[in-house]
Amino acid sequence: MTTITKERLLTIKQWRETYGPGSNVVLPAEEAEELARIVLASLEAEPVAWMCDDEDGREYNGHNEFSYGRRGIPLYAVPPAPNGLVKAVAFYEQVKRENPPVETGAWKDAVDWVLKQACQAVNTGINERRTIEENDD
Repeated sequence: MTTITKERLLTIKQWRETYGPGSNVVLPAEEAEELARIVLASLEAEPVAWMCDDEDGREYNGHNEFSYGRRGIPLYAVPPAPNGLVKAVAFYEQVKRENPPVETGAWKDAVDWVLKQACQAVNTGINERRTIEENDD
């Protein structure tokens, strides 16, 4: 099994800037498999605890989703991948599989736009949650 280091992930992240949008790069099968394993584990992440509150607004850690008859908020060691991003990446991969590769053109631009919009929507949601959490202090 291959271990992917933070440095390697940063290198992969820079490929678009290094080689340009739409460039094909080679990722060893072992690394692709390890990245897929990590993403799948993230998608299937289970909460490690539940945050609940009582009638007085006091918070406590629940044992499960319905501790003491109340709906809890799941807490994760590592947050699962956002659903919108997962769908966008799946769409992008499906389009790549079902259509001949193109380096330029309106079709590629449209697909890239959809992926970019999904990523921005996910990032906006994350940033909005952080802002709300920071304001709660």
